[in-house]
Amino acid sequence: MASLTAADLEDTRRPFAAARTLPAAAYTAPDILAVEQAGLFGRTWLCAGRAADIPAAGDFLVCDIAGDSVLVIRGADGMVRAFFNVCRHRGSRLIDQASGHGLNRILCPYHAWSYRLDGSLAQLPRADDGANRDGLGLVPVSLGLRDGFIFLNLDSGAAPLATQLADLPDLSRFRLAELRCGWRHIYNVQANWKLVCENYSECYHCPGAHPQLARISDLISRSSRPMETGDCFNGGPMQLKDGIETMSLSGQRSVPLIPGLSADDHRYVYYYVIYPNLLLSPHPDYVLTHTAWPIAPDHTRVVCELLFTQEALDRPGFDPADMADFWDLTNRQDWALCERAQLGARSRGYRPGPYQAAEDCVHTFDRWYADRLAALL
Repeated sequence: MASLTAADLEDTRRPFAAARTLPAAAYTAPDILAVEQAGLFGRTWLCAGRAADIPAAGDFLVCDIAGDSVLVIRGADGMVRAFFNVCRHRGSRLIDQASGHGLNRILCPYHAWSYRLDGSLAQLPRADDGANRDGLGLVPVSLGLRDGFIFLNLDSGAAPLATQLADLPDLSRFRLAELRCGWRHIYNVQANWKLVCENYSECYHCPGAHPQLARISDLISRSSRPMETGDCFNGGPMQLKDGIETMSLSGQRSVPLIPGLSADDHRYVYYYVIYPNLLLSPHPDYVLTHTAWPIAPDHTRVVCELLFTQEALDRPGFDPADMADFWDLTNRQDWALCERAQLGARSRGYRPGPYQAAEDCVHTFDRWYADRLAALL
């Protein structure tokens, strides 16, 4: 018997004022994680990286999704494709590295079957010239591109990426496809992936937990800029305080503004949870991203990146430290809180509690999750 039923999620699915937070098992039960991996992460478009990170033929990255390893590689024709990282001979893992450059072919370490960059079978060692190679190419994984981000879906029958992201706000003014990674860090958080997303979705905790953030960003009211929400996301803006130019330890910009933004955009930072696990934060001068990947009920791998314009990266002495150190400090403060919440969810004393006024985005995320989990149970 599953540790949760659809009925256990009804309190979370209620309207905001009457709703209660998720049951403990949603954060702690291995069987619920298994349901999430098979029915949510295994059947949803997930952000797996940036096309700019594999710019040339033979450049690749490897992603672990819902227990599967996926190889994403740019072909000789410039196309980005994805394949299960599995040889068609006897199922050997093909590539172990997380990323790399300049492959001429994909070679199986076991029996040396090789594949072209488009996934087609190139060579079978010691096979005669009449060997039948038809139907022995690598198994493809559905891939879509949006604003320079690579999305993958393990479900071969999935609707197109554009369908899932149909109501995502138009963020083209931030030139996302043109931006390049200038800083990247991977965190291992001893907490459930949903706690990471919930923490990102509210600043009720910020005055006490993030003094460096409270100094530069208005945490009090969002009344003039209400929450934005749709089928695939929720979030909204927070205003920078007077005299503050960006989110950094100094609060002052050290890189150029993203060209073409309005004066209004220069005063705000936007925070969007794109379901299930992409956290996207456009700033006036850079873009912050997190992706949260469940490893265990109490273990999440979080990949954090700062994306900059090429102009910023090309400046002599480019140094992202003012921004990177700010977000690294903020991240670590957040992960410590998430880990405290994970410990609490394991307690016999845990009871689902009410949402506070500043947690409308948390409830929106939890209700989205509860609706989908209920349909899977």
